[in-house]
Amino acid sequence: MSRHLSILILVFGLMAAESALVVAQQQTPPTARETIEKGKEAAAERARALGPELKALRDEMKAQVSEVRTLIDKRVDEAGAKAHTYMIWAAVGVFALMVLASVLGGVIVALLFRRNRA
Repeated sequence: MSRHLSILILVFGLMAAESALVVAQQQTPPTARETIEKGKEAAAERARALGPELKALRDEMKAQVSEVRTLIDKRVDEAGAKAHTYMIWAAVGVFALMVLASVLGGVIVALLFRRNRA
């Protein structure tokens, strides 16, 4: 009897394995169109999820750009003021050189005339 029972269990096991194999063969893989549609839906969902992150990133970038612009404007103003100061000092130096050249030229001419009279 136990032999018949073991054969019966073996037969049922083989039948179950065969039915599982038939079920696995009947399931067809998804078509390329279905795969593409699923991929599109997944990509759209990921894009929707990225929306708030991108907005926060854009706001942060705007803030950083405004800080950089403020810094650049400040540096440009400082450079303009420094260039203005240098230009004034250069004009004063040129004027001083002109006065010095005029005085030295006058002294040289006076010495030449004085020498010629003597």
